[in-house]
Amino acid sequence: MICLESFSFLLFRHLFHIIILRLICVPILPEGAGNSMENTQNTPKRSGGKISYTLQAIGLIPLLALGIVMLFFTSQWFTKTMYQEVERELYDATKSATTLLNAAYPGDYRLEGDVAYLLYKGDVDITREYSLFDQFKEDTGLDITLFYQDTRVLTTLYNAQGDRIVGSGAPDVVIRDVLNTGEDHFYINTLINGKSYFSYYSPVRNQDGSIVGMLFIGKSSATVSQSIQRYVYPLTWLIIGFVALVAVCIYFYTRRFVAVLLHIHSFLSEVASGNLNTTLDHSVTKRSDELGDIGRCALSMQRSLRTMIEQDALTELYNRRSGEKKLRQIFEEARSSRHSFALAIGDIDFFKKVNDTYGHECGDAVLKNVSAMLKQHMWRRGFAARWGGEEFLLVFENVDLAEARKQLELLMDKIHELDTLYEGQHVKVNMTFGLVCESDKDVHTLLKEADEKLYIGKTNGRNQVVS
Repeated sequence: MICLESFSFLLFRHLFHIIILRLICVPILPEGAGNSMENTQNTPKRSGGKISYTLQAIGLIPLLALGIVMLFFTSQWFTKTMYQEVERELYDATKSATTLLNAAYPGDYRLEGDVAYLLYKGDVDITREYSLFDQFKEDTGLDITLFYQDTRVLTTLYNAQGDRIVGSGAPDVVIRDVLNTGEDHFYINTLINGKSYFSYYSPVRNQDGSIVGMLFIGKSSATVSQSIQRYVYPLTWLIIGFVALVAVCIYFYTRRFVAVLLHIHSFLSEVASGNLNTTLDHSVTKRSDELGDIGRCALSMQRSLRTMIEQDALTELYNRRSGEKKLRQIFEEARSSRHSFALAIGDIDFFKKVNDTYGHECGDAVLKNVSAMLKQHMWRRGFAARWGGEEFLLVFENVDLAEARKQLELLMDKIHELDTLYEGQHVKVNMTFGLVCESDKDVHTLLKEADEKLYIGKTNGRNQVVS
């Protein structure tokens, strides 16, 4: 009998090593990690970590277990079916052999002789009549033995020396099950002369119904096992192939899934470290599932943080910290590219009087209107930031002093025409600017000079540009 369970275990053990130990241990990096535009200098690279092992194990281990269970029960079912087919084959062969013996040698069985016993069937001594049995084996491929009582008299079975094993006895279990009870019996592992057989024993009766012996029909277990293997092995490889195919699909799907998680992790790590300008890989935001929602929420959080950190809450301009940071960036770029820039510090004239006359809420409304005008005017020219109170920083990129002054004068005219309506009152304001152009001086010095020129404008009539 073939050990199909051991065969299944060995195959799936090798499959486990190939799919799980080899596949999921491959480092999983986000797609495009090699040329990502994200700044990850402060973030350690991760290769999937425990989550990749966990996700793939969740998919692969139950699949392998299912494959093993399928193979086990399928092989068990097929083996049982095969045994039933063998039993039916041996049963039919037993009936055919009985009919053949009765037709060839009519009459009852009897034993004669004083010293050497001879077996007769009817009037024929069949003690050495092997031709009928040998022809039966040649035609069917099955071994046959005729027992008188419990002793082999005629057989197609041979020992290692090449002699027929006549004169040997039947196994005790066969004597008990067949000879004593008078019933047929099928065995799946009968050892005869050291060889395993599928065997069928049937009692031999004379015409009066008395049991005088047994008829054995046997088929080598090795032959049956080969038949089982011929059908079970292809089925085994079919199941293994199916499991492997699904496992590979799970692996690649999980790989993409984990890669998306790693993109999100890398993005959030950058944001947590203070890099609010980092970008999230497009493969995340284009997804329409929950991971895509998480990615878009992360981007929204980034924008909210950037707004909270970089913008002034009232005016929605850059705050002083962000304005100074951008100024230094422009300063460094101008130094490296030899492009010029200009900066101005402006102040709303008589703003305290606006607050005192109309109240702080009116002052806030004026600040909002002026800031909106500054932001609109500086679009594509540079940027504007709230420097403090009613003071603003304006930075013009790629301009000389004359062009910057021209732009500021245009801006002053727009602000002069700006009308803030508050509780039925029309409020108008003007601004004064101190303007300097980029030179070989540092940022601190430039800011100081712009502030000094603003002070000059304030003390000399206001509503002007001092450069």
